[in-house]
Amino acid sequence: MQLFPYGHATHPQWQMAAALVLAQVRAQMALHGYATAPTLALLYITDHYAAQAQDILEQLQAELPLVTDWSGTVGVGIVSNNVEYWDEPALSLMLLELPSDQYRVFSGVAPLGMGFEAHTALVHADGDTADLAELVEEMAARTDAGYVFGGVSSSPPAACSLLWAAMAISVAMERPAASSAAG
Repeated sequence: MQLFPYGHATHPQWQMAAALVLAQVRAQMALHGYATAPTLALLYITDHYAAQAQDILEQLQAELPLVTDWSGTVGVGIVSNNVEYWDEPALSLMLLELPSDQYRVFSGVAPLGMGFEAHTALVHADGDTADLAELVEEMAARTDAGYVFGGVSSSPPAACSLLWAAMAISVAMERPAASSAAG
């Protein structure tokens, strides 16, 4: 498996932060061992950029046309490698090169389809969702491992709804193929 390129930045103007992040991921994609044809992007933004979530997503999609699936969320703070951004404008992006039959992007609007056996699931949730605990428990029960990971958005509901409309909110990964030991 290839390493996942990632980038993060803070700047008062989202366009500049996006440009800095793109420079970081492109530099990593040029290195040996890093994904060069990513299919899935995980985008996290702080609520300072929530009103521009759709613009940010469209800009990044235009700059990264090989990426077919996007997921992410908004929060008061986001983290990346050795850095935390709290109560300031920031974004973080990770690119994954995974075979399309190994994952599914889903949401309440586009639920996880039949015929896909999820081993585990990365879930982003709006903390104001009614019955959230039950929904997470139900999602975990739909995975082979009984395991979900991710987080609950910590931003005001208006900020969350902008990003939920812009991106699917979760990724399910298929059960790994059984390996056989040669002996």
